[in-house]
Amino acid sequence: MKITIYYGSIHKKKGNTYVIINEFAEGAKEAGAEVDVVLLAEKKIKNCVACLKCWTQTPGQCVLKDDMPELLDKLMKSDIVVMATPVYVHNVTGIMKTFIDRMIPIIDPHLVKIENGDTGHFKRYDKYPKFGVIATGGFPEQKCCEFISQYFKRLSIELYSEVLFEIYKGQAILLKMDEKTPLGPLVNDYKKNVRKAAREVVEHMKISEDTAKQLNKPFIPEEMYIEQANKYWDSRIAHYEETKK
Repeated sequence: MKITIYYGSIHKKKGNTYVIINEFAEGAKEAGAEVDVVLLAEKKIKNCVACLKCWTQTPGQCVLKDDMPELLDKLMKSDIVVMATPVYVHNVTGIMKTFIDRMIPIIDPHLVKIENGDTGHFKRYDKYPKFGVIATGGFPEQKCCEFISQYFKRLSIELYSEVLFEIYKGQAILLKMDEKTPLGPLVNDYKKNVRKAAREVVEHMKISEDTAKQLNKPFIPEEMYIEQANKYWDSRIAHYEETKK
């Protein structure tokens, strides 16, 4: 099984989402999968200019010269594609959205009624990869990733595919808590469950209900998180106010 993870954070390996990506990749490898993590921030991806030449003049090929042909080739050769992104204003990051916009060469422009009864586009290829989604947010609730879940489920239908699994994490900044801190053991348990989830995906093409339940547990109560987050921002603001004097 070949899994490609496309990661859309400007922070690259320093991002909170990467903590989950790294554990997922290791778990999938343990189960025998070939895993490639693509840091979109390191790739040259131009904005789509809506010329639509990939549908008319050069069918299936974008005329812009950058890294997208290689990225799309890798995508289409994958069994599972994982879209991983932090939540920016309730949505994917700009890097991820630009990447998705540039995916239109892999579909045909002609219109057709698709699985859910809505209008979509014809297939360009006989087979498309299955999808997984990983997203993290700074709000305390898992619900902070709700729109992203809806977005990728719709996108997968448009691509004649499905979302096999979703891993969402609010309170994402706590993912980097050192194991020596009070939250360290909870974070380590979470990482172990991410690895377990990855093995389940490789072996069964889904995450079990029990593992999903463990992954969805908050690290700390929401009220405590909000209180501590506000104290953090107060200290940051006070620090910069002090430097102005």
